[in-house]
Amino acid sequence: MAEKLKEIRKVIALDSVPFEESQVIGISNLSALETIRKEDILTSRGEFAGYFCQDGEVVVFRDRIGARSIYYASDGKSASVSTDLGWLAKQVDTAPNWDYILSDYMTFQIPFSDETFFKNIKRVMPGEWVQISKTGTKRETYWKVKFGDEKFNVRHLRDLIYDAVDYRLGLIGSSYTSYLSGGIDSSSATMLARPEVSFSGFYTEEGYSEMDYIEAVIKKTDRPEKYIPVQITEQNFQANMSCLPEILPNPCAGLGLIPQVIVSREAASQGYQYAFTGEGGDEIFLGYNWNTIVLTLAESARGLKRDRYMVRYEPMIDKVLSDGFATFAGGLLARGEDMLYATRRILDIWDHDDAVENNIHTINLKIGLPAILSLDECVGKYTGVEPVSPLMDHHIVEYACSIRPQERAPIPKYMLREAMAGILPEKVRMRYDKMGFPVPHEKWNWDALKPVMQSLADQKVMDVNPAKHTTMNRETWALYSIETWRQYYFGNGS
Repeated sequence: MAEKLKEIRKVIALDSVPFEESQVIGISNLSALETIRKEDILTSRGEFAGYFCQDGEVVVFRDRIGARSIYYASDGKSASVSTDLGWLAKQVDTAPNWDYILSDYMTFQIPFSDETFFKNIKRVMPGEWVQISKTGTKRETYWKVKFGDEKFNVRHLRDLIYDAVDYRLGLIGSSYTSYLSGGIDSSSATMLARPEVSFSGFYTEEGYSEMDYIEAVIKKTDRPEKYIPVQITEQNFQANMSCLPEILPNPCAGLGLIPQVIVSREAASQGYQYAFTGEGGDEIFLGYNWNTIVLTLAESARGLKRDRYMVRYEPMIDKVLSDGFATFAGGLLARGEDMLYATRRILDIWDHDDAVENNIHTINLKIGLPAILSLDECVGKYTGVEPVSPLMDHHIVEYACSIRPQERAPIPKYMLREAMAGILPEKVRMRYDKMGFPVPHEKWNWDALKPVMQSLADQKVMDVNPAKHTTMNRETWALYSIETWRQYYFGNGS
Protein backbone atom coordinates (compact mmCIF):
# COMPACT_ATOMS: atom_id res chain seq x y z
CA MET A 1 0.00 0.00 0.00
CA ALA A 2 1.21 3.53 -0.75
CA GLU A 3 2.62 5.58 2.11
CA LYS A 4 -0.05 7.46 4.05
CA LEU A 5 -0.20 11.21 3.63
CA LYS A 6 1.82 13.29 6.05
CA GLU A 7 -0.10 15.05 8.80
CA ILE A 8 0.55 18.18 10.82
CA ARG A 9 0.25 17.54 14.55
CA LYS A 10 1.52 20.41 16.66
CA VAL A 11 1.00 21.98 20.10
CA ILE A 12 2.66 25.39 20.53
CA ALA A 13 2.98 27.27 23.82
CA LEU A 14 1.74 30.81 23.22
CA ASP A 15 4.19 32.42 25.66
CA SER A 16 7.10 30.98 23.67
CA VAL A 17 6.02 30.92 20.03
CA PRO A 18 9.00 29.93 17.86
CA PHE A 19 10.60 32.80 15.99
CA GLU A 20 10.49 31.03 12.67
CA GLU A 21 8.67 27.75 12.08
CA SER A 22 6.26 26.46 9.44
CA GLN A 23 4.72 23.25 8.12
CA VAL A 24 2.52 22.62 5.09
CA ILE A 25 0.82 19.63 3.49
CA GLY A 26 -0.66 19.14 0.05
CA ILE A 27 0.35 19.85 -3.53
CA SER A 28 1.58 23.41 -4.01
CA ASN A 29 4.58 25.67 -4.53
CA LEU A 30 4.65 26.27 -0.75
CA SER A 31 6.18 22.84 -0.15
CA ALA A 32 9.48 24.03 -1.66
CA LEU A 33 9.85 26.93 0.79
CA GLU A 34 11.98 26.70 3.93
CA THR A 35 9.78 29.21 5.72
CA ILE A 36 6.32 30.56 4.91
CA ARG A 37 4.92 34.06 5.38
CA LYS A 38 1.64 35.74 4.54
CA GLU A 39 3.00 37.07 1.27
CA ASP A 40 3.76 33.49 0.23
CA ILE A 41 0.14 32.50 0.82
CA LEU A 42 -1.04 35.40 -1.32
CA THR A 43 1.12 34.25 -4.24
CA SER A 44 0.51 30.53 -3.70
CA ARG A 45 -1.08 28.03 -6.03
CA GLY A 46 -2.35 24.54 -5.38
CA GLU A 47 -4.00 22.44 -2.69
CA PHE A 48 -2.56 23.00 0.77
CA ALA A 49 -2.98 23.65 4.48
CA GLY A 50 -0.47 24.50 7.17
CA TYR A 51 0.77 26.96 9.76
CA PHE A 52 3.67 29.32 10.38
CA CYS A 53 4.88 31.35 13.34
CA GLN A 54 5.47 35.08 13.06
CA ASP A 55 5.70 37.97 15.55
CA GLY A 56 4.55 35.87 18.49
CA GLU A 57 1.55 34.47 16.63
CA VAL A 58 0.65 31.09 15.19
CA VAL A 59 -0.92 31.62 11.77
CA VAL A 60 -2.98 28.68 10.50
CA PHE A 61 -3.94 28.76 6.82
CA ARG A 62 -5.78 26.86 4.12
CA ASP A 63 -5.87 27.06 0.32
CA ARG A 64 -8.38 29.28 -1.47
CA ILE A 65 -10.86 26.59 -2.51
CA GLY A 66 -10.60 24.24 0.48
CA ALA A 67 -8.89 21.18 -1.03
CA ARG A 68 -6.93 20.55 2.17
CA SER A 69 -8.20 20.96 5.72
CA ILE A 70 -6.65 22.07 8.98
CA TYR A 71 -8.12 22.48 12.47
CA TYR A 72 -7.17 24.33 15.62
CA ALA A 73 -8.01 24.83 19.28
CA SER A 74 -6.66 27.35 21.76
CA ASP A 75 -7.11 27.81 25.50
CA GLY A 76 -5.09 31.02 25.75
CA LYS A 77 -1.98 29.14 26.86
CA SER A 78 -1.30 26.96 23.85
CA ALA A 79 -2.42 26.50 20.27
CA SER A 80 -3.12 22.97 19.07
CA VAL A 81 -2.99 22.74 15.30
CA SER A 82 -3.50 19.67 13.14
CA THR A 83 -4.64 18.34 9.80
CA ASP A 84 -5.64 15.21 11.75
CA LEU A 85 -8.91 16.07 13.47
CA GLY A 86 -9.05 12.75 15.31
CA TRP A 87 -5.62 13.36 16.83
CA LEU A 88 -6.53 16.91 17.78
CA ALA A 89 -9.68 15.72 19.55
CA LYS A 90 -7.49 13.63 21.87
CA GLN A 91 -5.25 16.60 22.74
CA VAL A 92 -7.83 19.10 23.90
CA ASP A 93 -10.81 19.30 26.24
CA THR A 94 -13.71 18.46 23.95
CA ALA A 95 -17.13 16.82 23.79
CA PRO A 96 -19.74 16.23 21.09
CA ASN A 97 -20.87 19.53 19.59
CA TRP A 98 -24.56 18.64 19.67
CA ASP A 99 -25.72 22.16 18.80
CA TYR A 100 -23.87 21.96 15.47
CA ILE A 101 -24.75 18.32 14.85
CA LEU A 102 -28.48 18.84 15.38
CA SER A 103 -28.63 22.04 13.32
CA ASP A 104 -26.28 22.38 10.35
CA TYR A 105 -25.38 18.72 9.98
CA MET A 106 -28.89 17.33 10.20
CA THR A 107 -30.14 20.07 7.88
CA PHE A 108 -27.52 19.91 5.13
CA GLN A 109 -25.03 17.12 5.93
CA ILE A 110 -22.31 19.53 4.86
CA PRO A 111 -20.59 22.23 6.97
CA PHE A 112 -21.76 25.83 6.68
CA SER A 113 -19.29 27.34 9.14
CA ASP A 114 -16.03 26.79 11.01
CA GLU A 115 -17.76 24.49 13.52
CA THR A 116 -16.88 20.80 13.78
CA PHE A 117 -18.45 17.78 15.49
CA PHE A 118 -16.08 18.48 18.41
CA LYS A 119 -16.68 21.31 20.88
CA ASN A 120 -13.85 23.84 21.10
CA ILE A 121 -12.26 22.68 17.83
CA LYS A 122 -12.60 24.90 14.79
CA ARG A 123 -11.77 24.46 11.13
CA VAL A 124 -9.93 27.05 9.06
CA MET A 125 -12.22 28.09 6.24
CA PRO A 126 -11.14 28.14 2.57
CA GLY A 127 -9.17 31.24 1.62
CA GLU A 128 -8.60 32.12 5.27
CA TRP A 129 -5.82 32.36 7.78
CA VAL A 130 -6.33 32.37 11.53
CA GLN A 131 -3.93 34.22 13.84
CA ILE A 132 -3.64 32.74 17.34
CA SER A 133 -1.85 34.52 20.21
CA LYS A 134 -2.12 34.97 23.97
CA THR A 135 -4.54 37.85 23.41
CA GLY A 136 -7.02 35.80 21.36
CA THR A 137 -7.86 34.48 17.93
CA LYS A 138 -8.41 36.53 14.80
CA ARG A 139 -9.80 35.23 11.50
CA GLU A 140 -9.02 36.93 8.21
CA THR A 141 -10.09 36.14 4.65
CA TYR A 142 -7.19 36.54 2.22
CA TRP A 143 -9.06 35.50 -0.95
CA LYS A 144 -12.57 36.05 -2.18
CA VAL A 145 -13.88 35.34 -5.64
CA LYS A 146 -14.90 38.38 -7.70
CA PHE A 147 -17.76 38.19 -10.18
CA GLY A 148 -17.58 39.92 -13.53
CA ASP A 149 -19.31 40.51 -16.83
CA GLU A 150 -16.77 39.33 -19.40
CA LYS A 151 -17.57 37.56 -22.64
CA PHE A 152 -16.77 33.85 -22.55
CA ASN A 153 -13.56 32.86 -24.38
CA VAL A 154 -13.49 29.09 -24.77
CA ARG A 155 -9.86 29.02 -25.86
CA HIS A 156 -8.77 30.84 -22.72
CA LEU A 157 -10.64 28.43 -20.45
CA ARG A 158 -9.17 25.44 -22.27
CA ASP A 159 -5.67 26.87 -21.81
CA LEU A 160 -6.31 27.38 -18.09
CA ILE A 161 -7.44 23.77 -17.68
CA TYR A 162 -4.40 22.43 -19.53
CA ASP A 163 -2.16 24.62 -17.41
CA ALA A 164 -3.79 23.47 -14.15
CA VAL A 165 -3.15 19.83 -15.08
CA ASP A 166 0.44 20.49 -16.20
CA TYR A 167 1.17 22.47 -13.04
CA ARG A 168 0.13 19.57 -10.82
CA LEU A 169 1.94 17.00 -12.93
CA GLY A 170 5.08 19.06 -12.43
CA LEU A 171 4.63 18.90 -8.65
CA ILE A 172 3.75 15.23 -8.20
CA GLY A 173 6.03 13.58 -10.77
CA SER A 174 5.20 9.95 -11.45
CA SER A 175 3.17 7.24 -9.68
CA TYR A 176 -0.22 8.73 -10.47
CA THR A 177 -3.51 7.37 -11.71
CA SER A 178 -7.03 8.75 -12.09
CA TYR A 179 -10.52 7.92 -10.91
CA LEU A 180 -12.63 7.64 -14.05
CA SER A 181 -16.39 7.56 -13.57
CA GLY A 182 -17.49 8.28 -17.13
CA GLY A 183 -18.76 11.77 -16.34
CA ILE A 184 -17.55 14.98 -17.94
CA ASP A 185 -15.37 16.05 -15.02
CA SER A 186 -13.40 12.88 -14.32
CA SER A 187 -13.13 12.18 -18.04
CA SER A 188 -11.63 15.65 -18.62
CA ALA A 189 -9.06 15.14 -15.86
CA THR A 190 -8.19 11.69 -17.18
CA MET A 191 -7.88 12.77 -20.83
CA LEU A 192 -5.56 15.65 -19.95
CA ALA A 193 -3.45 13.98 -17.23
CA ARG A 194 -3.11 10.83 -19.37
CA PRO A 195 -2.29 8.26 -16.68
CA GLU A 196 -1.29 4.81 -17.82
CA VAL A 197 -4.01 3.26 -15.69
CA SER A 198 -7.36 4.57 -14.41
CA PHE A 199 -9.61 3.03 -11.78
CA SER A 200 -13.39 2.86 -12.11
CA GLY A 201 -15.95 1.67 -9.60
CA PHE A 202 -18.94 -0.27 -10.88
CA TYR A 203 -22.05 -2.13 -9.74
CA THR A 204 -23.70 -5.15 -11.28
CA GLU A 205 -27.15 -3.92 -10.24
CA GLU A 206 -29.26 -2.92 -13.23
CA GLY A 207 -29.30 0.77 -14.05
CA TYR A 208 -25.99 1.64 -12.33
CA SER A 209 -23.40 0.84 -15.00
CA GLU A 210 -21.21 3.60 -16.49
CA MET A 211 -18.98 1.23 -18.46
CA ASP A 212 -20.07 2.40 -21.91
CA TYR A 213 -18.97 5.94 -21.11
CA ILE A 214 -15.76 4.83 -19.41
CA GLU A 215 -14.76 2.69 -22.38
CA ALA A 216 -15.55 5.57 -24.76
CA VAL A 217 -13.02 7.71 -22.89
CA ILE A 218 -10.38 4.99 -22.94
CA LYS A 219 -10.82 4.49 -26.70
CA LYS A 220 -10.44 8.25 -27.28
CA THR A 221 -6.96 8.40 -25.73
CA ASP A 222 -4.03 8.78 -28.12
CA ARG A 223 -1.85 6.18 -26.48
CA PRO A 224 -2.34 2.72 -24.95
CA GLU A 225 -4.21 3.05 -21.72
CA LYS A 226 -6.33 0.80 -19.61
CA TYR A 227 -8.74 1.03 -16.75
CA ILE A 228 -9.21 -1.30 -13.84
CA PRO A 229 -12.84 -1.91 -12.92
CA VAL A 230 -13.47 -2.21 -9.17
CA GLN A 231 -16.74 -3.86 -8.21
CA ILE A 232 -18.78 -2.30 -5.40
CA THR A 233 -20.95 -4.93 -3.72
CA GLU A 234 -23.30 -5.04 -0.78
CA GLN A 235 -20.68 -7.06 1.07
CA ASN A 236 -17.62 -4.86 0.58
CA PHE A 237 -19.68 -1.69 1.03
CA GLN A 238 -21.03 -2.77 4.41
CA ALA A 239 -17.67 -4.18 5.50
CA ASN A 240 -16.18 -0.70 5.13
CA MET A 241 -18.98 1.03 7.02
CA SER A 242 -17.43 0.02 10.34
CA CYS A 243 -14.42 2.22 9.43
CA LEU A 244 -16.58 5.31 8.79
CA PRO A 245 -15.58 7.35 11.90
CA GLU A 246 -11.92 6.63 11.27
CA ILE A 247 -12.23 7.76 7.65
CA LEU A 248 -14.36 10.80 8.48
CA PRO A 249 -13.66 12.26 11.93
CA ASN A 250 -16.08 15.04 10.96
CA PRO A 251 -19.05 13.34 9.23
CA CYS A 252 -20.17 14.88 5.97
CA ALA A 253 -22.39 14.10 2.97
CA GLY A 254 -23.60 10.72 1.83
CA LEU A 255 -23.13 7.11 0.88
CA GLY A 256 -20.77 7.74 -2.04
CA LEU A 257 -17.87 7.94 0.40
CA ILE A 258 -17.63 4.16 0.78
CA PRO A 259 -17.32 3.40 -2.97
CA GLN A 260 -14.59 6.05 -3.10
CA VAL A 261 -12.71 4.21 -0.35
CA ILE A 262 -13.04 0.86 -2.12
CA VAL A 263 -11.74 2.24 -5.42
CA SER A 264 -8.95 4.19 -3.73
CA ARG A 265 -7.83 1.13 -1.78
CA GLU A 266 -7.44 -0.76 -5.03
CA ALA A 267 -5.32 2.06 -6.46
CA ALA A 268 -3.20 2.06 -3.30
CA SER A 269 -2.70 -1.70 -3.45
CA GLN A 270 -1.12 -1.24 -6.86
CA GLY A 271 1.36 1.34 -5.64
CA TYR A 272 -0.16 4.63 -6.77
CA GLN A 273 0.44 7.69 -4.60
CA TYR A 274 -1.71 10.25 -6.44
CA ALA A 275 -5.03 10.12 -8.26
CA PHE A 276 -6.47 12.78 -10.53
CA THR A 277 -10.14 13.51 -9.90
CA GLY A 278 -12.78 15.63 -11.61
CA GLU A 279 -13.92 17.34 -8.40
CA GLY A 280 -15.02 20.92 -8.90
CA GLY A 281 -16.74 20.60 -12.25
CA ASP A 282 -20.27 20.71 -10.92
CA GLU A 283 -19.66 23.57 -8.50
CA ILE A 284 -17.50 25.77 -10.73
CA PHE A 285 -19.46 25.25 -13.93
CA LEU A 286 -22.96 25.12 -12.38
CA GLY A 287 -23.73 21.52 -13.16
CA TYR A 288 -26.10 20.53 -10.38
CA ASN A 289 -29.78 19.98 -11.07
CA TRP A 290 -30.73 22.45 -8.36
CA ASN A 291 -28.48 25.05 -10.02
CA THR A 292 -30.28 24.57 -13.33
CA ILE A 293 -33.72 24.81 -11.71
CA VAL A 294 -32.92 28.09 -9.93
CA LEU A 295 -31.13 29.67 -12.89
CA THR A 296 -33.89 28.72 -15.35
CA LEU A 297 -36.60 30.15 -13.11
CA ALA A 298 -34.57 33.32 -12.48
CA GLU A 299 -34.22 33.91 -16.21
CA SER A 300 -37.96 33.38 -16.59
CA ALA A 301 -38.62 35.92 -13.85
CA ARG A 302 -36.41 38.47 -15.59
CA GLY A 303 -38.33 37.75 -18.78
CA LEU A 304 -41.52 38.90 -17.07
CA LYS A 305 -40.05 42.40 -16.88
CA ARG A 306 -40.16 42.52 -20.67
CA ASP A 307 -43.87 41.65 -20.70
CA ARG A 308 -45.96 44.82 -21.11
CA TYR A 309 -48.68 43.34 -18.91
CA MET A 310 -46.23 43.04 -16.02
CA VAL A 311 -44.68 46.49 -16.26
CA ARG A 312 -46.47 47.69 -13.12
CA TYR A 313 -45.21 44.70 -11.17
CA GLU A 314 -41.48 45.19 -11.73
CA PRO A 315 -40.84 45.91 -8.01
CA MET A 316 -42.46 42.57 -7.16
CA ILE A 317 -40.30 40.75 -9.71
CA ASP A 318 -37.19 42.46 -8.35
CA LYS A 319 -38.18 41.36 -4.85
CA VAL A 320 -38.48 37.76 -6.02
CA LEU A 321 -35.07 37.93 -7.66
CA SER A 322 -33.34 39.48 -4.64
CA ASP A 323 -35.07 37.55 -1.84
CA GLY A 324 -37.41 34.89 -3.18
CA PHE A 325 -34.77 32.74 -4.80
CA ALA A 326 -32.75 32.69 -1.58
CA THR A 327 -35.60 30.99 0.25
CA PHE A 328 -36.16 28.69 -2.72
CA ALA A 329 -32.49 27.65 -2.71
CA GLY A 330 -32.70 26.92 1.02
CA GLY A 331 -35.53 24.50 0.43
CA LEU A 332 -33.73 22.78 -2.44
CA LEU A 333 -30.53 22.31 -0.45
CA ALA A 334 -32.14 21.08 2.76
CA ARG A 335 -31.76 17.38 3.48
CA GLY A 336 -33.56 17.57 6.81
CA GLU A 337 -37.08 18.57 7.73
CA ASP A 338 -36.42 22.04 9.15
CA MET A 339 -36.95 24.16 6.04
CA LEU A 340 -37.16 27.38 8.05
CA TYR A 341 -33.69 26.84 9.51
CA ALA A 342 -32.33 25.89 6.08
CA THR A 343 -33.71 29.08 4.59
CA ARG A 344 -32.20 31.23 7.35
CA ARG A 345 -28.77 29.71 6.77
CA ILE A 346 -28.93 30.46 3.04
CA LEU A 347 -30.16 33.99 3.73
CA ASP A 348 -27.06 34.51 5.90
CA ILE A 349 -24.78 34.19 2.89
CA TRP A 350 -27.08 35.47 0.11
CA ASP A 351 -26.15 38.88 -1.33
CA HIS A 352 -29.54 40.47 -2.04
CA ASP A 353 -27.97 43.13 -4.25
CA ASP A 354 -26.22 40.65 -6.53
CA ALA A 355 -27.42 38.45 -9.39
CA VAL A 356 -28.99 35.08 -8.66
CA GLU A 357 -26.25 33.42 -10.75
CA ASN A 358 -23.54 34.94 -8.58
CA ASN A 359 -25.26 33.82 -5.40
CA ILE A 360 -25.62 30.26 -6.67
CA HIS A 361 -21.94 30.28 -7.58
CA THR A 362 -21.10 31.54 -4.08
CA ILE A 363 -23.06 28.72 -2.43
CA ASN A 364 -21.36 26.14 -4.64
CA LEU A 365 -17.88 27.48 -3.95
CA LYS A 366 -18.18 28.36 -0.25
CA ILE A 367 -20.31 25.43 0.90
CA GLY A 368 -20.55 22.55 -1.55
CA LEU A 369 -17.08 22.33 -3.05
CA PRO A 370 -15.03 22.44 0.19
CA ALA A 371 -17.23 19.67 1.62
CA ILE A 372 -16.63 17.40 -1.36
CA LEU A 373 -12.91 18.15 -1.42
CA SER A 374 -12.73 17.38 2.29
CA LEU A 375 -14.26 13.96 1.62
CA ASP A 376 -11.67 13.27 -1.08
CA GLU A 377 -8.91 14.37 1.27
CA CYS A 378 -10.12 12.08 4.06
CA VAL A 379 -10.35 9.12 1.69
CA GLY A 380 -6.83 9.91 0.49
CA LYS A 381 -5.47 9.99 4.01
CA TYR A 382 -7.18 6.74 4.89
CA THR A 383 -5.97 4.83 1.83
CA GLY A 384 -2.69 6.61 1.09
CA VAL A 385 -3.60 7.91 -2.37
CA GLU A 386 -3.60 11.71 -2.42
CA PRO A 387 -6.30 13.32 -4.60
CA VAL A 388 -5.29 15.77 -7.32
CA SER A 389 -8.11 18.04 -8.50
CA PRO A 390 -7.05 20.37 -11.34
CA LEU A 391 -10.51 21.71 -12.20
CA MET A 392 -10.68 23.57 -8.90
CA ASP A 393 -7.49 25.51 -9.57
CA HIS A 394 -8.15 29.05 -8.40
CA HIS A 395 -7.24 30.50 -11.81
CA ILE A 396 -10.07 28.46 -13.35
CA VAL A 397 -12.49 29.45 -10.60
CA GLU A 398 -11.67 33.13 -10.99
CA TYR A 399 -12.15 32.99 -14.72
CA ALA A 400 -15.45 31.09 -14.54
CA CYS A 401 -16.82 33.69 -12.13
CA SER A 402 -15.60 36.59 -14.28
CA ILE A 403 -17.92 35.58 -17.15
CA ARG A 404 -21.22 37.40 -17.57
CA PRO A 405 -23.97 35.49 -15.74
CA GLN A 406 -26.09 34.70 -18.80
CA GLU A 407 -23.17 32.93 -20.52
CA ARG A 408 -22.07 30.72 -17.62
CA ALA A 409 -24.69 27.98 -17.76
CA PRO A 410 -27.38 28.22 -20.44
CA ILE A 411 -27.07 24.45 -20.11
CA PRO A 412 -25.39 22.64 -17.17
CA LYS A 413 -21.59 22.83 -17.34
CA TYR A 414 -21.78 24.82 -20.56
CA MET A 415 -18.32 26.36 -20.30
CA LEU A 416 -16.59 23.07 -19.50
CA ARG A 417 -18.45 21.27 -22.28
CA GLU A 418 -17.30 23.92 -24.77
CA ALA A 419 -13.71 23.78 -23.53
CA MET A 420 -13.61 20.00 -23.91
CA ALA A 421 -14.95 19.93 -27.48
CA GLY A 422 -12.69 17.72 -29.58
CA ILE A 423 -11.01 16.34 -26.45
CA LEU A 424 -13.78 14.24 -24.92
CA PRO A 425 -15.86 11.74 -26.87
CA GLU A 426 -19.12 13.45 -27.80
CA LYS A 427 -21.27 10.85 -25.99
CA VAL A 428 -19.48 11.86 -22.77
CA ARG A 429 -19.14 15.59 -23.43
CA MET A 430 -22.84 16.04 -24.09
CA ARG A 431 -24.30 13.58 -21.61
CA TYR A 432 -26.83 14.85 -19.07
CA ASP A 433 -27.63 11.72 -17.10
CA LYS A 434 -24.59 11.54 -14.81
CA MET A 435 -25.59 11.54 -11.15
CA GLY A 436 -22.37 11.39 -9.12
CA PHE A 437 -21.58 7.98 -7.67
CA PRO A 438 -25.01 6.66 -6.63
CA VAL A 439 -25.34 3.58 -4.43
CA PRO A 440 -28.06 0.96 -5.14
CA HIS A 441 -28.95 0.97 -1.46
CA GLU A 442 -32.61 0.12 -2.03
CA LYS A 443 -31.55 -3.27 -3.42
CA TRP A 444 -29.44 -4.26 -0.40
CA ASN A 445 -30.13 -5.68 3.06
CA TRP A 446 -29.58 -3.37 6.03
CA ASP A 447 -30.11 -5.52 9.12
CA ALA A 448 -26.91 -4.09 10.62
CA LEU A 449 -28.62 -0.71 11.07
CA LYS A 450 -30.89 -1.81 13.91
CA PRO A 451 -28.39 -1.85 16.83
CA VAL A 452 -26.84 1.45 15.73
CA MET A 453 -30.20 3.22 15.46
CA GLN A 454 -31.29 1.81 18.82
CA SER A 455 -28.06 2.95 20.44
CA LEU A 456 -28.56 6.49 19.15
CA ALA A 457 -32.16 6.51 20.35
CA ASP A 458 -31.00 5.41 23.81
CA GLN A 459 -28.74 8.48 24.05
CA LYS A 460 -31.87 10.69 24.04
CA VAL A 461 -29.99 13.62 22.49
CA MET A 462 -32.27 13.60 19.47
CA ASP A 463 -35.65 12.20 18.52
CA VAL A 464 -34.93 8.91 16.75
CA ASN A 465 -37.42 6.14 16.04
CA PRO A 466 -35.37 3.02 15.13
CA ALA A 467 -38.43 1.44 13.49
CA LYS A 468 -38.31 4.15 10.78
CA HIS A 469 -34.70 3.38 9.86
CA THR A 470 -34.61 -0.21 8.69
CA THR A 471 -33.21 0.61 5.24
CA MET A 472 -30.63 3.11 4.07
CA ASN A 473 -31.41 6.63 2.83
CA ARG A 474 -29.92 10.09 3.37
CA GLU A 475 -31.48 10.65 6.78
CA THR A 476 -30.57 7.18 8.01
CA TRP A 477 -27.02 7.64 6.75
CA ALA A 478 -26.76 10.90 8.70
CA LEU A 479 -27.97 9.23 11.88
CA TYR A 480 -25.71 6.22 11.36
CA SER A 481 -22.76 8.56 10.87
CA ILE A 482 -23.55 10.44 14.08
CA GLU A 483 -23.84 7.36 16.27
CA THR A 484 -20.83 5.49 14.92
CA TRP A 485 -18.81 8.70 15.30
CA ARG A 486 -20.00 9.13 18.91
CA GLN A 487 -19.17 5.54 19.81
CA TYR A 488 -15.72 5.74 18.21
CA TYR A 489 -14.61 8.98 19.88
CA PHE A 490 -16.61 9.07 23.11
CA GLY A 491 -17.91 5.56 23.78
CA ASN A 492 -20.78 5.60 26.25
CA GLY A 493 -19.48 8.61 28.13
CA SER A 494 -21.07 11.38 26.04
